[in-house]
Amino acid sequence: AAQWNLRKSSANGLDVMSNVFGDELLAMILPIVEQRLRDPNWRLRESAILAIGAVSEGCTAGLTPFLPQLIEFLLPGLEDPRPMVRSTTCWTLSRFSRWVVQLAFAPGPNQPPPATAEQGKDFMNKILAGLLRRVVDHNKHVQAAACGALATLESEARADIAPWLAPIVSALGQAMNNYQRKNLRCAFDAVSSLVENAGDAIRTQECGAALLPPLLAKWEAGGDAQPDLYQLLECVTSVVIGLGLGCQDYAAPMFSRALALAQHQLTLREATARGAGDVGYEADHVICSLDLLSGLADGLGAGVEVLVAANAAVLREVIVASCSDAHSPGVRRSAFALVGDIAKSGCGQHVRHGLAQIMECAAVNLQPNMVSAYNMSVCNNACWSAGEIAAAFPPEEVAPFVAPLASAFVAILQMTMIQRSLGENAAIALGRLAMKCPEQISAGFGELSAPWCAALRRLRDGAEKEQAFAGLVR
Repeated sequence: AAQWNLRKSSANGLDVMSNVFGDELLAMILPIVEQRLRDPNWRLRESAILAIGAVSEGCTAGLTPFLPQLIEFLLPGLEDPRPMVRSTTCWTLSRFSRWVVQLAFAPGPNQPPPATAEQGKDFMNKILAGLLRRVVDHNKHVQAAACGALATLESEARADIAPWLAPIVSALGQAMNNYQRKNLRCAFDAVSSLVENAGDAIRTQECGAALLPPLLAKWEAGGDAQPDLYQLLECVTSVVIGLGLGCQDYAAPMFSRALALAQHQLTLREATARGAGDVGYEADHVICSLDLLSGLADGLGAGVEVLVAANAAVLREVIVASCSDAHSPGVRRSAFALVGDIAKSGCGQHVRHGLAQIMECAAVNLQPNMVSAYNMSVCNNACWSAGEIAAAFPPEEVAPFVAPLASAFVAILQMTMIQRSLGENAAIALGRLAMKCPEQISAGFGELSAPWCAALRRLRDGAEKEQAFAGLVR
């Protein structure tokens, strides 16, 4: 442990020095690094690899001319018989991810590829092939380092990672099948990074078939009481959103199980409130199950309607109980997100019988005393979901809720030092209410027009801004 701490401290020292002295440091360390990279002593080779990674950010400009040779020197480290050399090489290569991506791909859409594209893609091939072999390494330290490096490369490459999706999802699926508990979190991070960055290319049934079965097998094997359930379902939710319709083969059992988990936990919450003692209620489990339901509605879009319809009564019960949770902002935040996603996907009619309680809860969470940093995510989601409900339902069903919600939105718009996203969400939701029930908004128009316009001015052009201005002028 002392040796490892000393190594980490030394590497941190080099990192700090490189950010202070910059490229001046390279004249001192590069000759030593070059010599040690060729040394038969694995400890010396590993120290050189670690040193290069430590100075990579502070000495970027000076290292750039040498990076092609450095990458070639580093790649064999991924196959070194010593686990520490393999894991350190993974980390150091990840520090050069941005450079490799810039070398290989155009800086933006509709731009020509760089002159170095062929060389960059060759490096991408070699680095990814090596990292994926290390993802399925037999050593747990190497596994963790490889997953971290892969996640970094995925986030830098974004949609350009598409040509390598098949081997990546295959390796990550194998990793999730084989990893022990601690490293599973590393695999989850790599999977989440992939689906969040890969764009439309990952929205296929093949990718779903590689990623979802091992995740769902972990859920089945560990049950709803496993200690890492939150992290597991967080990853499942990311995958579902990323895959979109690519997850539809697995959607029905996921929807039913997530809903059952939320219902069970809310039953335990009621038992706790009645004084039943510690019955195992976990607010985090309600949150992750609501988030998964929301992810399915977001990912499947209109395709989720059959699942919502089949479970409508229980779903309404869970949503109303969660929106009215008096103790957990996280539960309320996730519940309002689910309401908005259901309305947005065209399934709002299935929560119609709970609409009065839902909108009342939204208005309560938007009162001035609730608009605080502690509750901000709840306020944002309450605003957004109210706007989605207003857009999804006819005027006669929206009308009973306009007065309290409009009053809350106006109060938010008139606040000083309010979080920008909350002001924008309030302006959009108010516009949607005005689209459906303009006569109920017009009475106080003179008072609210200036802050309303100020909030809308900051919005990016798009459908939401168009709807909000349409409500304003109506």
